[in-house]
Amino acid sequence: MADDEFAIIDQYFATIGWQSDSVVLGPGDDCAVLAVPDGFELCVSTDTLVSGIHFPEGSDGDVVARRSFAAAVSDLAAMGATPYTFTGALTMPVVDHSWLSTFSEELSRLSVEFKIPLVGGNLTRGPMSLTITVMGLTPAGQAIKRSGAREGDDVYVTGYPGEAGAGLLLLDKAGKRLNSLLDAYQSPQPRIEVGEGLRTLASAAIDVSDGLFADLAHLLDSSGVGAEIDVEKIPLSAEMLEFTSRDKALSLALTAGDDYELCFCACSSNKAEVEKLGQSTGVKITRIGFIVMKQGIRLLGDIVDKLDLAKKGYQHF
Repeated sequence: MADDEFAIIDQYFATIGWQSDSVVLGPGDDCAVLAVPDGFELCVSTDTLVSGIHFPEGSDGDVVARRSFAAAVSDLAAMGATPYTFTGALTMPVVDHSWLSTFSEELSRLSVEFKIPLVGGNLTRGPMSLTITVMGLTPAGQAIKRSGAREGDDVYVTGYPGEAGAGLLLLDKAGKRLNSLLDAYQSPQPRIEVGEGLRTLASAAIDVSDGLFADLAHLLDSSGVGAEIDVEKIPLSAEMLEFTSRDKALSLALTAGDDYELCFCACSSNKAEVEKLGQSTGVKITRIGFIVMKQGIRLLGDIVDKLDLAKKGYQHF
């Protein structure tokens, strides 16, 4: 088989993953054609991941698929959107059939798991990178924005922030493998089910991609409010505390990126419903603070002075 763009697309991506009746016309034409149901709004987001920046150079295809997919789909979770369709643009320096096979098989598995069909994309030659554009649906008027937090709201986070950052550090260390930390980096889990459940509960939400401190700051800026965060309430797993000291673990939890957990705000009257959502989804949801009128983030707790907050999150430039 010739290694040209269209032959590669036909072999690895033409019939990938989940198939949906909502796709009127899928891959193969100049555009995809989608049927958007009445009473819903379309949420759209794009993420680009670059080799050596968002995943280590030489990463296996399945790792690249999982990290890229999670980064994009996590944005849908933050909006409370149900996955609808996605496109992918892959740039690679040479044709590597083994890598492409592993990548496309994992992308197909994720497509089925999240019931989100691939409807188009592009393949080109150049430095390794992958851009995924995701589309999701929310009932009209129910998309969760960053701008809705109000004074007195509780601040929550899902999962164990900082584990992905610890997992990335572990990739460069010999010795004991702490699998949950490595999985947090290599196989992040977008919190779609939690996001859907937050549509009528959360006042504002954001996914944690650049670090809890940085992403919460984005949410607060959009809402024109501030927050007081009790760092002692930030959840740390047993493996995180086995990996490093408590102060370093909390520093990672606040500043390390790539978690793809959700940070959200909700009225205190919704506390019981938020707890029920955590139980029904099996996702740990922890209240870590509350919203105040004075802008900025105030960290509370005796351990704050021991934290390394020189970098308050990932920045591209």
